[in-house]
Amino acid sequence: SNGDYQKIFTGTISDIDISIQAYGEVGNIARYTLTAVGVLALLNKHITGTLGFAKEFDGTRVYNILSDAFLQSWDELSPTLTWQQVNALTTWESWDATAQELLDNLAAQIDVPGDYELHDYSDGAANALTLAQDAAQSGRGMLFEGKDGTLFYDSYSSRASQVPLVLTADDLLTDGLRQAAQWSEIINDVEVVYKNNQSKYAADGTSQQLYGQLAGSRDTQLENGTDAQAQANAFLESRAYARTYPEELTIALHSPTVSDATRDALIAMNVGASVYTDDLPAVFGSVFDGFVEGIRWEIDRYTAFMTLTCSARSEEHTSELQSRL
Repeated sequence: SNGDYQKIFTGTISDIDISIQAYGEVGNIARYTLTAVGVLALLNKHITGTLGFAKEFDGTRVYNILSDAFLQSWDELSPTLTWQQVNALTTWESWDATAQELLDNLAAQIDVPGDYELHDYSDGAANALTLAQDAAQSGRGMLFEGKDGTLFYDSYSSRASQVPLVLTADDLLTDGLRQAAQWSEIINDVEVVYKNNQSKYAADGTSQQLYGQLAGSRDTQLENGTDAQAQANAFLESRAYARTYPEELTIALHSPTVSDATRDALIAMNVGASVYTDDLPAVFGSVFDGFVEGIRWEIDRYTAFMTLTCSARSEEHTSELQSRL
């Protein structure tokens, strides 16, 4: 709001597309389209887990996966590789096209140890992003990339204790608000799988009478049955009945009705942040209390729209449930 430029994304250009829009004797117009990917896309290109992971809590597991994926050690390199074969500008800190600063503050950005104990992992090499996301989902936490290209992990308890950003009718665009109550989202018979393919179950008889038995299962890396049962109960509570809130909230940051404080807070917002409003149209129940699961920007020379894809607080990270209808 004071006129300073702010980062909203940092990444690596992955694709360059050039097309000719006009061509003639006077001159020509070429359009360049750049596609960039964030650091999680880089993590998706790494392999980890060769040496396995000990029994540990979710935050510690995420930290160890990221460290193993991004930090190289001498024994991971070819024994025939010499510095003479490497670009003269390369340093050990920048090896593997990964800047050291990505990991310098990792310990401060990852909630360690986390809240849920995970069983040991010994299934061998696997995709690093998949393993990290599995650990995050098992811990009901959130793995995300910051606007400056860094990585973060918010544990379940950290998310639950966040102070929400309050949005008012002056902030929200009501035009385009939509809510889709979908039968396919309802799950009233939940199975949570944990260590050694053991399972815990939870069911809602009233929901089953209304909609029929709609089962869903979720695989986790949880060590303890008590944790698996607690997650089954929580997932059932959030999914036994139809969703009644808009899935997206849009704010026109250029609007004079948006306060400077709210505008600055939104620009600085990361995925995983908590939001609250009690100014929704009555058809949506007026109140929404939840979390930002995604951010979409639409920016041109004069306007800036920010759309938040949200989930309710009661649904903290339950989207990975798989229906079995």
